[in-house]
Amino acid sequence: MKEFTCIICPRGCKLRVDSDLYETAVSGNACARGREYALAEYTNPTRSVTFNVRVSGGECRVVSAKTARRVPLAKVLPLARLVKKLTVAAPVNAGDVISNSLLGEKIIATSSVAKAETL
Repeated sequence: MKEFTCIICPRGCKLRVDSDLYETAVSGNACARGREYALAEYTNPTRSVTFNVRVSGGECRVVSAKTARRVPLAKVLPLARLVKKLTVAAPVNAGDVISNSLLGEKIIATSSVAKAETL
């Protein structure tokens, strides 16, 4: 038995997943989306992950970024450790691919950082 709080809608249903050898049952959901959420969290939890990536030569020191798709929960910490070592050169535009294959995941900038003006 495993319990979750549904985050799909504002109700925040308390979901309970019971599983045996032959079937998996979900209870506590007020809608079908809650059932789908509970089954996904129980079988293969995934997350959209956001980061701050260092920028060299930019007006800001960091740019916000995220994974292009939801990643398995087991990959989140190893991915964060690798992103922490990344540095990109300015300018960076929202939507730019910062890294094409970091643990098999694409990292995309979600904001823009202009190149710093030199005086």
